[in-house]
Amino acid sequence: MKKAKLILKITLIVLFALCSALIVSGIGFYYFSTKSIALDTQKLEETKLSSTLQIFDSSGNQIKPASENYVSIKKLSANTKNAFVCAEDKRFYTHRGLDYIRIGGAILSNLKSRSFSQGASTISQQLVKNTQLSSEKTISRKLKEFKLTKQLEKQYSKNQILEFYLNNIYFGNGAYGIENASLHYFGKSATKLTLAESALLAATINAPSFYDIENKQQNALERRNLILDLMQKYGKISKEELASAKAEPITLNLTKLSNNDYVFDEIIKEASKATNLTETMLKNSNLKIYTQINQNLQTQISKLIKQTSTSLDQSPQIACLVIDNKFNKIISISGSKQLLQSNISPGSAVKPVLVYAPAIEENIISPATKILDEKINISGYTPENADKTYHGYVSVREALSKSLNIPSVKILQELGTDKSQNFAKKLGFTFSENDNNLATALGAISNGVSLKTLADAYSSFANGGKFTPSSLITKITKNDKTIFESKSQNIQVMKDSTAYLITDMLKTTAHSGTAKRLKNLPYDIASKTGTVGIPNSKNNLSAINVSYTTNHTIVCLFAGKNMPENINGGTYPTIITKDICDKLYGKNKPANFKKPNSVKTKAISKTDYSLGKISLTNNPSDSITELFSSTNLPQYKNSFLPTKLEVFNFENQPPILCFFTSPNLTYQIIRKENDKEVLLATIENLDDSKITKFEDKTVKNSQIYEYFVKICEKSSNLTHQTNSVKLKTFD
Repeated sequence: MKKAKLILKITLIVLFALCSALIVSGIGFYYFSTKSIALDTQKLEETKLSSTLQIFDSSGNQIKPASENYVSIKKLSANTKNAFVCAEDKRFYTHRGLDYIRIGGAILSNLKSRSFSQGASTISQQLVKNTQLSSEKTISRKLKEFKLTKQLEKQYSKNQILEFYLNNIYFGNGAYGIENASLHYFGKSATKLTLAESALLAATINAPSFYDIENKQQNALERRNLILDLMQKYGKISKEELASAKAEPITLNLTKLSNNDYVFDEIIKEASKATNLTETMLKNSNLKIYTQINQNLQTQISKLIKQTSTSLDQSPQIACLVIDNKFNKIISISGSKQLLQSNISPGSAVKPVLVYAPAIEENIISPATKILDEKINISGYTPENADKTYHGYVSVREALSKSLNIPSVKILQELGTDKSQNFAKKLGFTFSENDNNLATALGAISNGVSLKTLADAYSSFANGGKFTPSSLITKITKNDKTIFESKSQNIQVMKDSTAYLITDMLKTTAHSGTAKRLKNLPYDIASKTGTVGIPNSKNNLSAINVSYTTNHTIVCLFAGKNMPENINGGTYPTIITKDICDKLYGKNKPANFKKPNSVKTKAISKTDYSLGKISLTNNPSDSITELFSSTNLPQYKNSFLPTKLEVFNFENQPPILCFFTSPNLTYQIIRKENDKEVLLATIENLDDSKITKFEDKTVKNSQIYEYFVKICEKSSNLTHQTNSVKLKTFD
């Protein structure tokens, strides 16, 4: 018994000593981690004036956000203040900066879930984090946050803290601060916000992209109603006020804060991911962000869009995106934010990515391949061409350039949706289980595709099959030191031959196909159009043109609920694309596309081709030329042109034999002497047709020799022999 008590006593002493040591260590760690930190009140006061974040365009000019609009907390309604307090920090007015009840609850929740998903930051802590500290996630930084929060609460009143907070947080779409947000979304001062509008703004700050009031209204609405429920639960509003506010629909009166609203917002999103800083923290980060945005081009395209939209009866939404192919950087984003941020149905613009390129990659087709364009029924699926007519046998080049639907479906049927989608996934596309069907050949993708993803895919064709997702930011610096730099990945996702063959066929589209309004441009341009129509109607839902030169990729999209049939991929989107090209290049032409060594220009038999067969020929009078991948070359037809052997016999030199050689044939050079045949050489596996020379260095003086060449075609075992030539060597 005494022994047990002694053991218990020793155990308690040891535990007490360990706890004491931990407490002392903790106090020491806290002291040394925070001894040099103090609240910088100047940073707080500066937030009333302007943001310290600087963003620069391609010319080094600043891309400026909306002007600062600071609002006094005294002018805001109780409902507005309570909406944010109930949403973010319900005990804000009673705690002293740290909410220990909330901290304890978060710890228990995290222990139960075995994660660290629950946070416990108060409004005071968030303000400190956004204005005073870096984004590092360490215990030391958290301890500094605790200390500064305590100092903040001692030096400022609760209303002053809430004022700083509301004027600094990010509300999405380029709006920093509650006054800017109210002006942007509702066209009025924050002092005039209704209860429902206040709760809606409070809903966005938790995740501005997810609760985007403009483009993700359902998410924002659900979050708004949750906040209204909390306000009623905490006694800030009555049940009647709750019901009335919930019944109020989201009514926006969007007001442009500056010409850079959208591009500024996109840069902020990208910078947040690159630096691991929240959008709000970026405002006072003292960072310099460098981009390739061309503000002059962006202004010109915006004017084009406005002029075109107002000239059309339906005033469709229009959006344009321009990418620099060399640096994989977005240089212009203009037009409808909704179109630029949403996934759209690409229509026929998807055909090169989902059908033609993967089929070329798999050696299933070449530009010369002929396909029967006919009425089809594949297990109940009955696609039609846009013009409701059929054209018989057409080449792949013609089918793509004229955007015929039946050949695309047939190619996909031969290729298989698995190979098609695996190819497109490498270019950023995503698919659902519902997409395992042939309708994807015509752009029927469940998830749709964003304009940026589409542009990135086409840019890979321009870059010889190398893929890098485009971005806005080139680098980010702080105190003149680079803390982030964007680098091109340049992943080879397809053969350079595939990329070039697609490009060459899309050049045909721009010259004589659906994008022929581009044919007079004095440089190479590849183009594809797409139109999504309304079933059983002549009207359209969307129209798109995707074009690229060696330097840039351009996407132009029109969308509307009931656009007339004269607004299709080949009309207005292509016209605007041409105008953009004129503004991009002026008198400075981009270089033409360069054919890689993996692509061969071959002469094929015109006679055979008219019968549906592709065969190489040496007969100039019966040939047309087409491009082929070196891994998918056609064979020569089963006939030989006479090959004449010439032998030159010069004094003091060995005899020189000359004859014409062609690919897919084997040549055996034979010398005959004393009725015996001697094989001198075998020539085969040639790349191109040419004149071949052979020197017979084994001859003896003053001897009579006879030469001829045997020719054999591998595929048919047919043989042919040239003329023979006799000669006597010199002494």
